[in-house]
Amino acid sequence: MMASAQGHHDTIRLRQVVVTATQHATTRSEAPTAVGVVDGRQMEAVSAVNLGQALNFSTGLRVENTCQNCGANEVRINGLGQAYSQILIDSRPVNSALAGIYLLDQLPTALIDRIEVLRGGGSALYGSNAIAGVINVITREPRSNGASVGNTTSLIGGRSWDFSNSFNASVVSDDRRAGIAVFGHNRHRNPYDHNGDGYSEVGLLKARMVGFRGYLRTTDFTKLNLEYHNIHDFRRGGDRFDLPSPMAHISEGGEHDIHSASLKWDWLPASGLRHASLFASMQHVDRQSYYGEREDDEPIGTAYGYTRDLTLNYGALYSRHFDTLWFMPAELTVGVEHTLDRLNDRTFGSPDTLHQDIGIVSAYLQNEWKSSRWSILVGGRMDKHTMIEVPVVSPRLNLRYAPSDHLALRVGYSSGFRAPQVYDEDLHVGAVNGELYKITNAADLRMERSHSLTGSADLCFHLGSLEADLLVEGFYTRINDAFVNELLLGDTISGYMHYERRNADGAEVMGMNVEMTLSPIEQMRLQIGGTWQRSLYTGNGKEWEEGQYERRMERTPDLYAYLSGVYTPVKRLQITATGIFTGPMLVYHHVADEDGAKHGGGTEVEKVITDAFLDLSLKAAYRIPFGESIELELCIGVQNLLNSYQRDLDSGPERDAAYIYGPALPRTLLFGAKLTI
Repeated sequence: MMASAQGHHDTIRLRQVVVTATQHATTRSEAPTAVGVVDGRQMEAVSAVNLGQALNFSTGLRVENTCQNCGANEVRINGLGQAYSQILIDSRPVNSALAGIYLLDQLPTALIDRIEVLRGGGSALYGSNAIAGVINVITREPRSNGASVGNTTSLIGGRSWDFSNSFNASVVSDDRRAGIAVFGHNRHRNPYDHNGDGYSEVGLLKARMVGFRGYLRTTDFTKLNLEYHNIHDFRRGGDRFDLPSPMAHISEGGEHDIHSASLKWDWLPASGLRHASLFASMQHVDRQSYYGEREDDEPIGTAYGYTRDLTLNYGALYSRHFDTLWFMPAELTVGVEHTLDRLNDRTFGSPDTLHQDIGIVSAYLQNEWKSSRWSILVGGRMDKHTMIEVPVVSPRLNLRYAPSDHLALRVGYSSGFRAPQVYDEDLHVGAVNGELYKITNAADLRMERSHSLTGSADLCFHLGSLEADLLVEGFYTRINDAFVNELLLGDTISGYMHYERRNADGAEVMGMNVEMTLSPIEQMRLQIGGTWQRSLYTGNGKEWEEGQYERRMERTPDLYAYLSGVYTPVKRLQITATGIFTGPMLVYHHVADEDGAKHGGGTEVEKVITDAFLDLSLKAAYRIPFGESIELELCIGVQNLLNSYQRDLDSGPERDAAYIYGPALPRTLLFGAKLTI
């Protein structure tokens, strides 16, 4: 991704500015690590309505639904689960473990300007849990005066409607010293039952979001940014949607009220050699949940839960540019921050109450020597985590060498860690066959420690109007003392099945990402990305049933890929074709015995190697202008054209709701309209 692209139309966005790689703005071509970007143009092309749908077309990432009932989902980067990734909002880590359970569904694209993806170890910049990588959601910033309102309507499997409405508006002052953007989203999705057993494969969803982002240039050299959004989300899966949750046979879900805000002050003097920032972000989650089972002759269920979570992140950053530091121009960055997470989780009908207070004090330092040919980045971060006795140091080293204007070679090393929290994504109260479970930490549980290596070659070339970029990237991550959850057979805590988080010998993930972006003409853009990888526990592996171990990680196919093509044959018409391929993978299936007990003494668990899936979609959009400043866009499409959907779903009240894999939706028709002023 070289600067020579400046003489071309740059359809493949080589000069796009990113901030995630170094904590300060740089172009993708000059970043010391490869950064993937999903921008608004790409999100509109695939009709993505939330973060999860937008991430489907980013190399090295997989998004999947993990529960038929509650609709929990997760993103995996380079073969590691979401617990190993950090999802940021405007570069701040305010998304807690509680918020992460449904985050991919809850963050609408109406909020998002672009998404930056840093694959590989990011702990040296962003701390705990950034072992697999970082997903940085950049919210919409006011750049010009305008407004838009749109609707996307989907018919899932020919039976259930999904309505999504959004609006955006921005106003910027004539002197460009102030601006504000407001955005909103409303969604209503009816439940979908694929196999006709009366239980949903896709749950009921009612969601809304409102928010704004504004800035004020207080002086010629200072700028104040403020962002706020509120998400209200109600979701429910199971059966009997015409009745309250306690009267259903199976009901899982909850109601979330999420407030997020950030404030940032920047100082950038006229020389451009220095930059300082003060920042503060917060997120408050209020969740009322219900996870329960009842028979017709049993009293109304009482399986309610109430959870409150407050996350704060604040700190300061300073950077200084040197025309020459020892042997090359350099950018020095130092920063300090404090992250606080306070969670209170209470389950009615039992004495269980969980309090978790986590504090992390962090400091980081990095220096990047940079020229047109070379980039040498050396840095490190120190975190003092309340769950770990001693501070954790995470070093980072990245090298970029561009022997020509068309080729960039990169190598990198980083170390990271994951703290033994009490409440985590894999620990939330769930229900499988109506049986609740919780997980506690083993007394001798140690933190996970990771070591990551990456290497890539990035080739860009031009032949006439043809513009192309080919990225080949290898990765390796070693995790010591990897966390695994093991059932304590015959033990219960207040009526819950008791799992314990322990340390396994470790884990290794290795593989290769290949991505090619091709624009033969300005009217056409093709992007192909694929990943081959292996994710293995070391030693004996993970105990999946008493006395039986497995080295392969669950839900990690050796091969997965995507294709996205956009063609504009005439000025007003755009045709989009996309495809997502998921190779075979290992999943566990909990099979109910005659008494319907999946996790007790009569447990029967089977290992299943899934089929491969190919999810193809087509869409056509046509723009109709009204005068010089108003435009109406109409679109129609079909998602999962081949109806490539799981064929061995469990059925009935005793089903294993976690036994779900493959595309999130069956064949779905899509209609849309967007008015822009």
